[in-house]
Amino acid sequence: MIAVTHSWGAREQAAICYNTRMTKAKLIVLNGFAASGKTTIAKKYIAGHTLALALEADAIVDNIGDWANHEEEVRNLTFELTKAMLRAYLPSGHDVVLPYLVTNAAEVQEFEAIARDCNADYYEILLHNERADAIARLLKRGKWGEETSPPLTEKDMPQIENLMDRMESALKQRPQTIKIDLKGQDPNATYQQLLRLIGA
Repeated sequence: MIAVTHSWGAREQAAICYNTRMTKAKLIVLNGFAASGKTTIAKKYIAGHTLALALEADAIVDNIGDWANHEEEVRNLTFELTKAMLRAYLPSGHDVVLPYLVTNAAEVQEFEAIARDCNADYYEILLHNERADAIARLLKRGKWGEETSPPLTEKDMPQIENLMDRMESALKQRPQTIKIDLKGQDPNATYQQLLRLIGA
């Protein structure tokens, strides 16, 4: 059981951001199906931008004991940790790149609100593959994003299809998302396109 001793309201969260703000940061949410290359692009970004942070939810999950048997609770906790880290880091004036498979539009709405409260520029980018190609890339990789996840098998196909359905549904609610088409494009070209889109 997790005890919550204090609930932060929006006004308090915004105050934290504004009290420590130095220069204007960017929050870049990299959406895309599993194995679309979100982490690869995030790592390229931090390699070229001093003190930029790649905030990976999968890495947080990997460091929670026995997460696979408590997935729903772990996903919820990871979402809360992600928001807390955004509130802590964006006020520094340094960029945050967030690789995040969006299956719930309300979650990215919260990310966007945090960026606004912290006076950070907000970008929502989709690394796009056609459905069949996206699923094929995941199957070729052979596992989910977590390093400690088990190998994928045919038994996972219903879950994979469901995840794709949820991502596509969430995208319909985020028409402002900027799409980068990955077909026939290597990661370096994708990264350069990202930089052009965000003016970095």
